[in-house]
Amino acid sequence: MAIVKSLAATKTLTNQLKYLQKEGKTREDLKEGINCSVENIEREFNTIKLLYGKTEGKQYYHFTQAFSPDDNITPEKVNKLGKEWIENNIKDHQVYIVTHIDKDHIHNHFVINSVNMENGNKLQISPKKLLEMKIASNKICEREGLTKIDINRKADIKKTMAELGMELRGITTWKDELRQCIDFARERTKNLEELKEKLESDFKISTRETKNSISFKHPEQNKSVRGKNLGNKYTKGEIENGFIGQEKGIRRERAEQQPNQATRTEYEGKNGVRKHTAKRELGDIETTIRGIEQGVKENLKRETPGDNAELRSNETTSPGVENKQPNVERGHRTTIKSVKPKVHSRGDEFER
Repeated sequence: MAIVKSLAATKTLTNQLKYLQKEGKTREDLKEGINCSVENIEREFNTIKLLYGKTEGKQYYHFTQAFSPDDNITPEKVNKLGKEWIENNIKDHQVYIVTHIDKDHIHNHFVINSVNMENGNKLQISPKKLLEMKIASNKICEREGLTKIDINRKADIKKTMAELGMELRGITTWKDELRQCIDFARERTKNLEELKEKLESDFKISTRETKNSISFKHPEQNKSVRGKNLGNKYTKGEIENGFIGQEKGIRRERAEQQPNQATRTEYEGKNGVRKHTAKRELGDIETTIRGIEQGVKENLKRETPGDNAELRSNETTSPGVENKQPNVERGHRTTIKSVKPKVHSRGDEFER
């Protein structure tokens, strides 16, 4: 995998070359010159500029091409592939290549003279041209069996060359101020409407929303910028997706904190009525009834005498029933009147 970046050429050429050749970062065999010699880079660059009278303005371009540690590629191979890539994409310009080995990811630096040595024209690297160069680097990686990168993936933060240049000078751009305010408000709101209100109340940042996009207006600069030009994370779609993910995360966290506690809404409806099905409730009742009936049957079996058991006249009868069997002589039959127990209810006496 090789990640290609265009860096701001804000240092003087002298200081830039000193940094690239710093001891410990590279080796002599990893320095390469195209249309120039390694020993006299600065002087040869300036000679072409003087020749065509192009000593003002942009002096050089600076690119990097970084390879993944997972690709297990040697510094010599990195240098060779870098030379092939730049020669195929930049024609008729002086180029200085240095391969740095001081990081886990071995990477190439390219310093390109801004003036064409054949016609004196200034080099122009448009976004379209830069994309073409990245695609070319990807093809080389694919050919060599290295990891490719997704060059179509949109950057979360998108910055222009002018912004990068100002940041290198220690200046915070108005677009970056917008990003910081949006990030602050997003962490403290739950949806897009709340975000817009927070930006207006706290920072006086007004928003303009359409069906598919959103724009932010800086209050002091009186300038507006679409969210997509601030970066992918500031588009309307990504902001809304972020709030959706945030809500899901909150719900998941609550569920993890109370794993054994069911929520009220799982069991109760809008009016507080339990949502148990009738089948479940009836089943519980039937189970209870069967248990009672079984207990009664077992008690009856224990208390009911056998077929040949003798009735004992002196056994105690049920509570409330008096033993009215008289003493009779043997051989005489007597008639026992059943006695109805008296039941008391609310002070009145009734016969059952």
